Amino acid sequence: MNYPVLLSDLPLGTTARITAIEGTAAWQRRLAAVGFTVGETVTLLHRAPFSQTLAVRVGALTDVAIRATDASTILVEPLRNLETRH
Repeated sequence: MNYPVLLSDLPLGTTARITAIEGTAAWQRRLAAVGFTVGETVTLLHRAPFSQTLAVRVGALTDVAIRATDASTILVEPLRNLETRH
């Protein structure tokens, strides 16, 4: 797997660090309001069956529901990959 990947493509249960957020400044501010900022960790918790909704843990305590299309604007790099590069 090549890195970074889209948050929407992250395997379930994987923790990753946000490396970039694509979109307008207004979109980036909207995501930042719920914790999605470059450098923050995220964990994909669940994909809802029959919908495009993802449950994501942002940081250590915040769980957020986000549409897969919106999650596809967030680039992440799994922490396992970061650890193996150092």
